[in-house]
Amino acid sequence: MKKFLLIFTSVMMLFCSCNEKLVNMTSTDNGEYTSIVWDDKKYVPFCVVSKSDCGKKIGYINGEKDNVISLYKDLSPDEWLANYLTMDGGAMLFKEVKVTDIPYGLQSEYNIT
Repeated sequence: MKKFLLIFTSVMMLFCSCNEKLVNMTSTDNGEYTSIVWDDKKYVPFCVVSKSDCGKKIGYINGEKDNVISLYKDLSPDEWLANYLTMDGGAMLFKEVKVTDIPYGLQSEYNIT
């Protein structure tokens, strides 16, 4: 019975996630870098990551549906977002400005405070 419930829950989550609408996020440019703004959160560039580590697409930037925003690994979208369009071979990982707990293996390539 537990196995059935696990499979059923997984299928329902997959079905529900396929029907979710993508969020139209915005960006701001301060002359040095571009930030992503989503609701009341601001995300700044952090480092380049592999597109293969990016997960579910959750949004796009400024109405441009090819400027994709996705989840990154198992990190919370309240703290981390990945953007496909910014890099040819990879994706740019963005960190919410208030985040101070950096996951092991990630290191900023930018000096943004």
